[in-house]
Amino acid sequence: MTSDLAPPGDLAGRVSRIWRRSGELPPALPQPSVDLLVFADGSLWLTGPETEARTGSLTEPLTGVRLRPGTCASVLGIAADEVPLAGMPFPGGGLDAALEALRAPARPFDRAIEQALFAMRTAPAAPISDHAAAVGLSERQLRRRFLVAVGLSPKAYTRVLRLHQAMALARSSSAPCWAEIAIRSGFYDQPHMLAEFRRAVGMSCVRFFQSATVGG
Repeated sequence: MTSDLAPPGDLAGRVSRIWRRSGELPPALPQPSVDLLVFADGSLWLTGPETEARTGSLTEPLTGVRLRPGTCASVLGIAADEVPLAGMPFPGGGLDAALEALRAPARPFDRAIEQALFAMRTAPAAPISDHAAAVGLSERQLRRRFLVAVGLSPKAYTRVLRLHQAMALARSSSAPCWAEIAIRSGFYDQPHMLAEFRRAVGMSCVRFFQSATVGG
C-alpha cells in the first residue's frame, strides 16, 4: 500500500510531502532527498538521498517525511551529506515529534544553491560549470556547498532529476515519444536514457512507465 499526503501548511517550504508505505515496495524512481522516517514503534531515522531506487518489501508500515533541499542543514543542523543512505537515528518519537522538529528556527538557506537548484530543474542538460558560473561560484565551491544542502553532488543530483523529468513528460503524453523525451529531459539520446533507467531502477524507461501506470 502506498499513499502520499501534503505537508502541513506551515511546513510546505521545508517538507515536500509525507508518504506512507507498507508491504511490497512498488516500482519507484530514486528520490534525491533526505527523508525523516517514522517507524511503527515511533522511532525516528534520517536517511540520505538516493541515486538508485530501493526494492523489496516492508515488514511493518513506514511513514516518511520528505525534506526539501536545504532543510536538513538549515533546520535540523545536520549537513545532508553527513546523513548516510542506510540512515542514522534521530531523537524523538512519532510523526508529531518529527514535524515539530522541522518547525525549529532555521538558518538562512544558501541562496546560491537555491538558484542553482532552480536552474538545474529548468535546464537539466546544462553543464555543471554553467550552473556554477551563473551563481558566481567555481565548480569546486558549488559541489562543496551543494553536498551540504542536498546530500548529493550536482552531477549525481541532475542524473536523478533527468529520470523524474522523463517520467513527467511520458505521463503528460497519451503516446510517449521516447526519443523526444530523452532529448527534452537532458539525456544525450534514447540509449543514454535507457541505460540510466536500467542503472537506477533496474528496468528500461518503457517498462518502468508501464509498470508504474498499471500500479496506479
